[in-house]
Amino acid sequence: MKTFISFLLTVVLSAGALGHDGIRITGRVNSPYLPTSGGTLFLNISLAFPVIKKPSRMPMNLSIVLDRSGSMADERKIDYAKSALGTLIRQLSPDDILSVVIYDDVVEVLQPARKVRNREELIRRIGEVFPRGSTNLGGGLVEGLQQVSRNANREYVNRVILFSDGLANQGVTDPHALNSIARRYRHQGISVTTMGVGLDYNENLMAGLAEYGGGRYYFIESPRSIAHILRREFETMTTILAQNAVLEITLGPGFEVVDAIGYTWERQGNRCLIPLGDLSSGQTQDVTLELRAPSGTGTAQVAQAILQFTSDALQAKTSPEFATTISYTTDQETVEKNRDLEVQAKADVALSTRTVEQALESFDRGDRDAAVKALEEAQNVLMASPAAASAGAGEMLKEQRERLEGFRRTLKNDEIDARKAKKSVQYENYRLQKNDQ
Repeated sequence: MKTFISFLLTVVLSAGALGHDGIRITGRVNSPYLPTSGGTLFLNISLAFPVIKKPSRMPMNLSIVLDRSGSMADERKIDYAKSALGTLIRQLSPDDILSVVIYDDVVEVLQPARKVRNREELIRRIGEVFPRGSTNLGGGLVEGLQQVSRNANREYVNRVILFSDGLANQGVTDPHALNSIARRYRHQGISVTTMGVGLDYNENLMAGLAEYGGGRYYFIESPRSIAHILRREFETMTTILAQNAVLEITLGPGFEVVDAIGYTWERQGNRCLIPLGDLSSGQTQDVTLELRAPSGTGTAQVAQAILQFTSDALQAKTSPEFATTISYTTDQETVEKNRDLEVQAKADVALSTRTVEQALESFDRGDRDAAVKALEEAQNVLMASPAAASAGAGEMLKEQRERLEGFRRTLKNDEIDARKAKKSVQYENYRLQKNDQ
C-alpha cells in the first residue's frame, strides 16, 4: 500500500498526530517574521513513528555481500564476520529469503536468493571461505542487488548488507558511479546498508552508498564488534514500519531550498525530494532545511509537504493542513523577539555538522590546520547563537560545542592514526545527522 501523509507548512506549525496509531509530523521555522528584504530561513521537520508491536515481523529478502580480500585475514576479520553471519542465519525464519555473495577480485554467489532451509549447511560453506585477492566491491554490490531484485516486492524488507575492509580497486571503483547504482535500486525499494571494518576502507564511499541506497552506514573499528553491529542492524530491520520513505516538499512562490543538511536531496522545479529510507517503530527523524526566502510584504506561504512511503502496517486516516503564514516586517527587533529558539538551536547544530563535513574534506586533503580552524570557528558560531542563552536550546548548543571540541582535539592530535581520527569523527557526525545516537 502506498501511503501519503500531507501537511501545509507556512511558518509556525504546531504538532499534529497523523496516520495510523499516531504518526507525528511537525514543521517549524526559526522565525515567523522576516525582513521585507527576505533572506535565510530554516525549517525543521520532525517525524516520529509510533511504537507498534506487530504479531509478526515482515519477512526479509536479504543479501549478505562479504569481502573476502586478502586483508580480511588481518586481526581475524574474516573469522569474526563468518561467526556473526552464522548467528544471523540461525535467527532467520523459513519465510525469509537469503543470498550470500563473496568477493575479492572475483565475485561468487555462495548461495543464490532462496528461502532459508538448511541453515547449518550454509553456515558450514561460509566457514570454508578464506581470504584472498583484491577488492571488487562494485561487482559484489551489484550481484547482491541483483539477487535481492529477483524477489523484491513490498511484502519483504529488501536489503543488501555490504561488508568491506579495504579500498575498491577492481571493477567499478568510481564513487559517483557506485552511488548511482545504489540510488537506482533504491527506487525499486531495495536498500543498501554498509559496514566498514577496520581502518583501511574508504569511509566516504561506504557512507555515500548507504546514503544513496537508503540504508545505514556503520564504522566497525574492531572486528570483535561485527556481531554486535550486525545484530543491531537485524533488530532494526525487524521493526520497520515504512519502506522507501520520501519527503516531498513543494515550495511557495519565490522560496528556494539551499540545502537539506546531512541528506541527499533532489530539486524538481519548485519541489524538493528527500529520501529517508526505511523508518522503524519508535523512530524519530529530524530534517533541517536551509531556505532562501524572497523579498516581500504582508504574508507568504512557505511550503507544502508530503511524506510518501510503502507500509503493511500504517494507513493515513487524516491529512491535517496548517494555515499559519509568514509575516514580513521592517522591524528587525520583531524578528528577534519572535524567534523560535528551539528551532534556531536545531538549525545551528545542523549547520555545525555541515561544517564538520567541510573540515573533514580539508583533513582528507592533508590540511589538518584548516580542519582544526573550521571546527574552532563552528564552536564560536554556536556560542554567538541567539539561542545560546536559552535554557533548553542553550543546553543543546553546549552539548554540540563539547562534541566539536572533541572532534577538534581528535583531528589535531597527530599521535592518533589519521585514518582512525577521520573515520571516528565522520561516523559520530553522521550519526548525529541521522538521529542515530
